[in-house]
Order: sequence, then C-alpha cells, then structure tokens
Amino acid sequence: MSEASDRPDGDVVEVRIPADVAYVSTLRLTAAGLAARCELTIDDIEDLRLAVDEACALLLPHVAPPNTIDARFELNYGRLAVEVSGQPSGDAELDRTGFAWTVLGALASSVDVTRADGRLTIALTKRREAANQ
Repeated sequence: MSEASDRPDGDVVEVRIPADVAYVSTLRLTAAGLAARCELTIDDIEDLRLAVDEACALLLPHVAPPNTIDARFELNYGRLAVEVSGQPSGDAELDRTGFAWTVLGALASSVDVTRADGRLTIALTKRREAANQ
C-alpha cells in the first residue's frame, strides 16, 4: 500500500469459529493477513499471531462447544485492534497470573479483559512503533 487512500481506516472484519482449539489457526491466519493490510512489520505480525493464539488459549477453557468464539478485528494504518469473546460456562475468571497472560502482555501493545452481557472478552491492540498516524 503506497497510497494514503488505500490505507484501512476503521474497517472491521468479524469471524466466528466453533469453540474448539482445532479452529484457532483460522483466527491466527486472519490476524496475520489483516495486520499486513495495516502495514505492521513482519515482527509485529508474528507477535500478533502469537497474541491471538494466547488470547484463545486463555478463553477456550471457559467457553465450551456448542458455543462459539467471536473475533472482531478493527483495522487502521499502523494498528490492529482485536477482540476475542465467548459465552463462558459459569463464573470462571481468566488466569491473569499464568504464563499465557504474561506472554500475551508482552506481545500486544495493550490488553484488556471485560465481562458484559454474558460474554467474556479479551481485547488487544498491536501498534507499529514507527507508523505515521
């Protein structure tokens, strides 16, 4: 993308997968493709792929089939915001002390967890450090 008019500006892509680890690769691939569209660096793209994987690893123990994992990607030049969410069974909370949480925090520019309307959501953002906003 060399023209400013070709840059994503708030485009949104939504993907729904079964709450099964076998489908997480779909979200990783989607994140990588969309991050490239946002002109993130190769290192940023790999970090984001891993962050999406870790977010799903944290969410999946609480969201069982036949429920789904919903992913929402918001694209902007130099930044990709991702939300992965699902309907948890019970009142279980995410483990924010374990390895997956530590890795997620190190890979993403920002991470947040919310529980609202019966859904558990992990929101993360990856920014390109050198991007001109």
